[in-house]
Amino acid sequence: MTRGEAVRCIDDYELFEHGNIKGEEGCYVSYSTCNNRHMVYFSRLEEWAELKAEQFERINKEGHIPKKNKDFIKLVSRLEYSL
Repeated sequence: MTRGEAVRCIDDYELFEHGNIKGEEGCYVSYSTCNNRHMVYFSRLEEWAELKAEQFERINKEGHIPKKNKDFIKLVSRLEYSL
């Protein structure tokens, strides 16, 4: 998957006080090898979720990044620790 692609949650997933997010559209951010999950940001909810591959689907064709996600994903970077 490409950073910024639009995805939709297709599984029952409880996201904090927002409840079930099945059907919600989000922005794909990254894949984590340490927990085998994908980071997705749900802008309408202003919340992040770590989803398994089978819990979401791509909305548009592979590699297509909507304008709103392009603007957002430019601002997202991995947290770096320093001393």
